[in-house]
Amino acid sequence: MKKVIFGLFLVVVVGGYLISLKPTELERLPNFYALSKEAILINSEEMKVKCNYHVFLFGWIDEIEEEKNFQECINKHEKNVYKIVESSGA
Repeated sequence: MKKVIFGLFLVVVVGGYLISLKPTELERLPNFYALSKEAILINSEEMKVKCNYHVFLFGWIDEIEEEKNFQECINKHEKNVYKIVESSGA
């Protein structure tokens, strides 16, 4: 019983510590991924649209699926005569 209580206490302490960290501090931890991509599109009427994704996770990430959704967003707006004016990715 004491081992179970100690295990739960340890999980709570470690979980609380990880929640309190900022994303920039988390990037130094092993197996942590911080991916970010952003594109700003504009049309002839100066209307702006932003397509982006920001992912902060431990372990395995489906980067292909995130990239696919990002590209679908861009393609959808390019069909409506929007052009990319700014793009960034890490």
